Amino acid sequence: MSQLREDRLGALASPEPVTAAAERHAVALPSMAPAMLRANALPFAGVVGLLVSVLAIFAPTTWSMVEVWQRSGTYAHGFLVLPIFVGWVWGSRAELSRLAVRPFWPGLPCMAGLGLVWLVADWMAAGTPSQLAVIALVPTAVATVYGLAWVRALALPFAFLFFAVPAGDALIPHMMEWTADFTVAALRLSGVPVYREDMHFWIPSGKWSVVEACSGIRYLIACAAVATVYAAAMYRSPRRRLAFIGAAVLCALVANWVRAYGIVLMAHLTNNKLAVGVDHLIFGWVFFTVILALIFFVGALWREEPAPAVRREAARDAPPARSKQAAAAAAAAAIVVCVWPIASRLGPAEHQDSSVAATIRPANGWTATRDPLVSWRPHLQQPAAEHVVTFEKDGSRVGVYLGAFSARSKHAKLWSSVNQLVTTTDRSWMQIGRGTVGTTLGSHSVDANAATISGTGLRIVAWHWYQTNGAATGSRSRAALHEAIARLRGRHATSYWVTVYALDAPHAGSGARSLEAFMRDMGGSLAAALHGSANSD
Repeated sequence: MSQLREDRLGALASPEPVTAAAERHAVALPSMAPAMLRANALPFAGVVGLLVSVLAIFAPTTWSMVEVWQRSGTYAHGFLVLPIFVGWVWGSRAELSRLAVRPFWPGLPCMAGLGLVWLVADWMAAGTPSQLAVIALVPTAVATVYGLAWVRALALPFAFLFFAVPAGDALIPHMMEWTADFTVAALRLSGVPVYREDMHFWIPSGKWSVVEACSGIRYLIACAAVATVYAAAMYRSPRRRLAFIGAAVLCALVANWVRAYGIVLMAHLTNNKLAVGVDHLIFGWVFFTVILALIFFVGALWREEPAPAVRREAARDAPPARSKQAAAAAAAAAIVVCVWPIASRLGPAEHQDSSVAATIRPANGWTATRDPLVSWRPHLQQPAAEHVVTFEKDGSRVGVYLGAFSARSKHAKLWSSVNQLVTTTDRSWMQIGRGTVGTTLGSHSVDANAATISGTGLRIVAWHWYQTNGAATGSRSRAALHEAIARLRGRHATSYWVTVYALDAPHAGSGARSLEAFMRDMGGSLAAALHGSANSD
């Protein structure tokens, strides 16, 4: 025992082993820190570098998103998307540093396909498709340069990045209709008598209209964006994350219906003293905030514990072979990406031709007159030319409106959602009915959009469709597709917004009968005029 005590005392008294160990640690710790820092910082710099590069190469498209963020409160959250994404990648840098670098070469044709989509959308001045293509290029570039495992690790941040695209306007008409349906049904269940015409309805205390702001698109997008970040923080399971985001979006949609119903009912019960004017907006946002808080409270009940921390070790540098492959993939990706902006600049320039107009020859007893049928006309944004003529036969009068688009810009597109028969801000006219109707245009059938328009003591029945690339369709998306096909074939034909309309007596159907007779007699002449003018340029 005494010998053992002496050995221990001797070991403590001898400074050589301790000094040697301290020297070894003194050398190891500083050498480990730069390796750890480099291992964590390089993946972050690589992903963010690809993001910045793609956004810079497609700078005009990037700036078009920023412009929408600036002027639209619905998409103002876009200013927060990129900082949150960068912070998300920074928080994932340790996980990325443990992933191998394996360039995914099939990503190059995927990038080329997205570039082609961007090019066609840019030619057509289609903002949303071009912006979606640019954002989709970011995860595709990361997969190409670093590998699919990197995209899987950053799946949620990349999904969140798409909130930078100011998309959603196409949902507004549908969401307005859903809101009107729910509000009217709920009011009737509450014992309030309602008379409805399209997006307008009357109750004993006054008239209400469901406009774009009532659609709930702002609440829906904001809720989806916040729910995505919340799901990433509270859950680890992809299924649980998707379930929460889906439930939050559904709750936001239903909450907007309840909000609209509550506003109308509150105003009705207080004789329009509450929930009108500014109170309308305040009540809406307060209600939405409460609903969002409840969603997060319930979601927290099913939260998952964070994954156990993984002991960090100094990561080894990527083998030279892998580094060379990544560099080669990055160079190839840069070439594939840069081709499309160059092709866009080298493409043929279009010039807006203000002289474009179609001449419709009277036929089968119809005569043309310049006397306007009514003062109403569709609301189009910057058409190249407008052609309005009235036809008469046996006491029937039918108006024809043609809006010509010979070039495309962000302010002049045939199939833009801004182009409408009647805007919700129009104080003279309002649309009180909508649907579809089958008609014939020469030898071809057309499913046209039918609308009933009321104002200034008059009632109008209007049929509307798009004429582009030799095809007539009532679908905005099909019109855009026809135009894209024409651009890919190198054609630059003039496209038309076509509307035929007639006066209608309430519940008489005289307007529809006049339009049926006109299209039966004059459909061939109208088709010839559109086809001839479209190919004259």
